[in-house]
Amino acid sequence: MSLHDSFVRFLLNSWIGRALNLIMVAINRLVPKRDNQILFESIPDFSDNPSQLYSYIKSLGTDYRMIWVVDSIRDDLDAPQYLRNTPSEFWQFLRSRYIVSSHGYHLMIRAGNQVYLNLWHGMPLKAMGYTEREPSILLPGVCDENYYLIATSTIMRNALAACFNQDARRIHITGQPRNDKLLTEGRTMDDSRTIILYTPTYRDTGRDESIFSMPDYSEEKFQDFLREHDAVFLMKLHPLDSGIRQRSGGNIRALDPSEDLYDILQGVDVLVTDYSSVYFDFLLLDRPVIFAVPDLEEYRRVRGFVLEPFEFWAPGPRVETFTDFLEELERCLEDDDYYRRERRIVNSLVNQHQDGESSRRVYELVWGD
Repeated sequence: MSLHDSFVRFLLNSWIGRALNLIMVAINRLVPKRDNQILFESIPDFSDNPSQLYSYIKSLGTDYRMIWVVDSIRDDLDAPQYLRNTPSEFWQFLRSRYIVSSHGYHLMIRAGNQVYLNLWHGMPLKAMGYTEREPSILLPGVCDENYYLIATSTIMRNALAACFNQDARRIHITGQPRNDKLLTEGRTMDDSRTIILYTPTYRDTGRDESIFSMPDYSEEKFQDFLREHDAVFLMKLHPLDSGIRQRSGGNIRALDPSEDLYDILQGVDVLVTDYSSVYFDFLLLDRPVIFAVPDLEEYRRVRGFVLEPFEFWAPGPRVETFTDFLEELERCLEDDDYYRRERRIVNSLVNQHQDGESSRRVYELVWGD
């Protein structure tokens, strides 16, 4: 468990923690706010929905003072930066009128006079929060007029409402700013080879359930397949998935965990995943998705899904063996229409806006300009 999660549990589950939380919220309410200051936070630094919204607001030439909370100072970010978990960062949080976050940054100690924009980091597929069988942390739902949560469709709005114990009427269907890149930019990778991207979800059990753990996996066969198809297999992994990352070599390459997935996703030809909801975004490109799910029934029993049946919401071939994976991958590379009908049905249900204007909608929702 992370230090942040441990602290949140302390605030929620002990009378001392709850008293401390009330004191911190009261102090926050008393500290004068800078009406033009917007604090941004994302994990990794400067990524996901917050970075795209930041870039959009910056392009408008507004007078807002936009600052970032980061784990390390970036030379490529032209904005004031404050290191996470430092006194200066906390002071800037107290002074900011607007908070934009991808991971619920300081949500528990936010004051009601702060406008909080929770952009989150993806629409839910697997159970989380109040829909988990054994949730680790349950934050109380937030429903005041200065709190904003966004969704990509009516179905996703209802799923988020269930996960966060939130009034669905307070969740706004704007689309995700990060998807504007997919719809407005051309191919973002210089590599002329076929790009296959693997994005497995992180499992806190520590078990390797990747394609590399399939009993019939063969490194030699995979490298031969990639060379024959002039393809490269990229892996975007959770920072703690070091065991999978060690498989990197030849035409298999692990991306840096700090790299923004949405800087490369437009250039991907085939997406391979298991239960990562990034495929909801990839559906906007109408390209093949393969679901490598050797542990599907166990995952359904232990973690569960907020959207069921999984078989409907996963519009692509589902494989449990490496042999089947190579066969399905070859068919995806050769047949553009393979599973296209299923992809388009699910895309229409999860992505209501497909116009590259989500950043604008979010900005107008909160700032009304």
